[in-house]
Amino acid sequence: MFKVKLKLLKVAIFITLTGCTGMNDAMTPSMNTHKDSFDGALIVSQAPVSSSSSLTEGWHTMGFEWNQKFPDVVFLEVGTNGITNVQGVAFNVDGEIIENITEASVLTKYGSWSTRRLVMPINEFVKVAKGRDVKMKLIQIDTYSVSSFGASNSGAVVNSKFPPFLNKLKELDVIK
Repeated sequence: MFKVKLKLLKVAIFITLTGCTGMNDAMTPSMNTHKDSFDGALIVSQAPVSSSSSLTEGWHTMGFEWNQKFPDVVFLEVGTNGITNVQGVAFNVDGEIIENITEASVLTKYGSWSTRRLVMPINEFVKVAKGRDVKMKLIQIDTYSVSSFGASNSGAVVNSKFPPFLNKLKELDVIK
């Protein structure tokens, strides 16, 4: 009985966090542009939001950041619910596998969500952000789970977060 209630609570929280497809994304964090208070470098970031199109997939989040000090890469923050060791991530973008994503930190942040900071080449990130059918494989110690987003998977909140981020990078002449 407790497991059923816990599962229903998780579903209710997931629906609350992800919202409906047609709902304005004002309820989720938006892209942020700021200067690093230490060295003045420009940072463009998107806090983690749901990267899952349905409740039948892995319960994943993804955030991303570009830093003027490292102009050729994008940092990812990927995560899943619960206390688990997030090892890495891979993407299947319209049939093309992208696995050249390395650790930016050797530590997993733990809490009700476990996340890992990773880094990938900016051109590969653009492919992920513009993909029609993207599968995200979140790798843990002895297992993995898959979520989906992209133009053909409209339920993921992250879909609405890519365009402003990419537009800002175009404005800064980082990408064409």
